[in-house]
Amino acid sequence: MRDPYLCFSASYTQVALKGESSSQQETRLGISTAKLHRSGIRSTETQILGFNMTITFATINLFNYLAPPNAYYQFDNIYTQAEWQKKKQWFSQKIKQLDADIIGFQEVFSFDELRNQMMDLGYPYVACVDEPIVKDGYIYSHPVVVIASRYSLRQVSAVHGTLPNQAAPFCFNRTPLHATVCLPMLGDIDVYIVHFKSQRPAESPAAPHHLIDEWQQETLGRWLSTVQRGFEANLTHQYIVNTQKQTGRPCVLMGDFNKPLHHEEFQGLLSQALYRRPETQQPLAGYALYDAWDLHTESVEQPRKATHYAGATGSVLDYILLSADFAPFIQPMKSYISHYTVLDQHLVNPSYELDNFSTDHALVAVTLKVNTAPS
Repeated sequence: MRDPYLCFSASYTQVALKGESSSQQETRLGISTAKLHRSGIRSTETQILGFNMTITFATINLFNYLAPPNAYYQFDNIYTQAEWQKKKQWFSQKIKQLDADIIGFQEVFSFDELRNQMMDLGYPYVACVDEPIVKDGYIYSHPVVVIASRYSLRQVSAVHGTLPNQAAPFCFNRTPLHATVCLPMLGDIDVYIVHFKSQRPAESPAAPHHLIDEWQQETLGRWLSTVQRGFEANLTHQYIVNTQKQTGRPCVLMGDFNKPLHHEEFQGLLSQALYRRPETQQPLAGYALYDAWDLHTESVEQPRKATHYAGATGSVLDYILLSADFAPFIQPMKSYISHYTVLDQHLVNPSYELDNFSTDHALVAVTLKVNTAPS
């Protein structure tokens, strides 16, 4: 497992210093004047305590992000140098368009390449907690998740858990990442990046000899994948809640869930009370997670966009969940969702010349308008 502390740069300290100019404060705090202008805030207002600022989170599936001459999954899946540069350029353009402050990536094989790309785009803090599996020196499998941030990372660690009555730690298909990010105005916040088990059937030990055997192995394999995905989601939820109990920090969970959120294996993520015990909802309210789409006030006026397509059938597989700290009914309100963005043109109206080395997922981002006025 990769040492996460080798993957990102040193942190900075946010302390107000007397005699600093406005531009010096913006540089030290990591607040971009251009970003404040886009939020409708004049640069002179950076000196006033009562302005609102924005924080944007994004989740991006990079779809086989692997530099040549290495291969993903099988020996002939190798990008040419021209294809690789085209893929990187496509993502750079989309990342600039999203203008996110914190990004969670999935399907990363070439961590060093991604770190360099993100640093060039203005993200000095890039980290991962695991490494892909490499066979024969060049065939890669089991990609990892990565976080990239404009703001300093207090710590980065792997999410872990143990099933009941089991001594050994649970083995995630792709290890989730937990980072504590130091945000201006909000302070420390826990960010979790996940890529839950896919819908592909779990591999069987032997190849079937008959059609009926193949059929039975596939149906059982799909169920085993669902069970694995459910374990991953619920153990991640336990880890998040335990961290909240210890620290009281707000949190964001985002990534590729590989199944719509309403499916049974994810019910624990959105649980707000014990079964048939509504009186437990209030004492547990501070630990609840909410789909950012449901908290976005404008979402009721428009249909939700799919983030992945199998043929003509679209599904929402990519999510950003927020802790109760960001819910609009919490008083005093810390923030509200001003924008919920889904970049999906490469899926619904693709241009082969532009999009042929992009991704099979939409890019999802949530922008929070942070209330910094004194309560």
